Amino acid sequence: MGQTILIVDDDPDVRDLLREGVFAGDEYRVLEARDGPDALTLLGQESPDLILLDLVLPGLSGMDVLVALASHGVQAPVIVMTEDRDLSAAVEAFRLGAADVVAKPLREAEVAAAAERVLAQVRMRHERDALVSELQAANEQLSAQVTALSTLHDIGESVVALRDLESVFNRVLEAALSLTHADHAMLLLRDERSDSLILRAGQNLPLAMLDRLGSAVRDELADLVMQSREPLVASGDGLRRFKAGRDRYAVAYIPLIVQSAAIGVLAVGNHQSARAFDQGHARLLKILASYAAMAIVSVRLSVMLDQRSRQLAQVQQELHAWQMQRREWFREGFAALRPPLEMAQSALVWLEQNAADLPVEVLTLHLTDVAVRVREALAHLRALEQPPAQAE
Repeated sequence: MGQTILIVDDDPDVRDLLREGVFAGDEYRVLEARDGPDALTLLGQESPDLILLDLVLPGLSGMDVLVALASHGVQAPVIVMTEDRDLSAAVEAFRLGAADVVAKPLREAEVAAAAERVLAQVRMRHERDALVSELQAANEQLSAQVTALSTLHDIGESVVALRDLESVFNRVLEAALSLTHADHAMLLLRDERSDSLILRAGQNLPLAMLDRLGSAVRDELADLVMQSREPLVASGDGLRRFKAGRDRYAVAYIPLIVQSAAIGVLAVGNHQSARAFDQGHARLLKILASYAAMAIVSVRLSVMLDQRSRQLAQVQQELHAWQMQRREWFREGFAALRPPLEMAQSALVWLEQNAADLPVEVLTLHLTDVAVRVREALAHLRALEQPPAQAE
């Protein structure tokens, strides 16, 4: 639509001249008022880009209209039309806020030149206001992003510092809802044994999904993200082509990546509000997903190390117990071995001293006793060769 021009003049010939001569092109939309009240009524309904105002009007004068425009906060510039020799009226019009003055009788070229000057200023002001608005919007957006990133950094540090999975899940989901203002959020993790996706945690989930917590789920959108390892943002009719998206207006699925492999999916959705997610949300969630993946792997490694540490401590305890048992067994063995050896030694010494004086029967008896003691000692030695088994 072209620029809107309001002509306020009680002379229809002047209005016709301006409408059909100066502002006849398609780039203009012309409104007309015969007097001050008509003009003020139109201004309550329209916002013209330029007003041409005759100072001599029936009833309210042009000066009165200028005062009324200022009191009503009308921003449109005004070109006043006055008699050629009425300089005092022109000066007063400028004082009351007129942008320019043209003299009657009107000359089309002069009016067109004045209108172009004023409209050029209007365009420049609109462009400046638009640039200022864009700059303010960009600054607000940048400020919001900086705030979000700062918040995300703090969240990330707190997530990575956690040492149990349930706390990690809750903190990540709270952050996802806060960053996107989504209706619900959920975490799906790949089960290494079955290779299926398990719905490990969720917040504000629809009732149909609450029953599936802790179970394997079939979600085409999550499967696509796991395969592509790329974020997916969808809404509206395109989302409803998928079974997983039929009860939701918008979703954002973000993969959890560890060493180029997807270990799960962080997802948010709107099942109550008709609000879509954008790439800005996806970028924030991608950073959050990176922190979440690191935290999950860290907790899993911590749990594994704790298990290994407990196993090692148990093995050390069992080894110590076995060593103590073996030491006791050797002590008992040596204690059992000493008496027969000492007795055999004593018998041999006695025989060595008295063998020549002893009958053969007595000597045989003593030798038999020594043999028995030696066999007892050998039996104890063989027992020592087979220590007790170590506990597994």
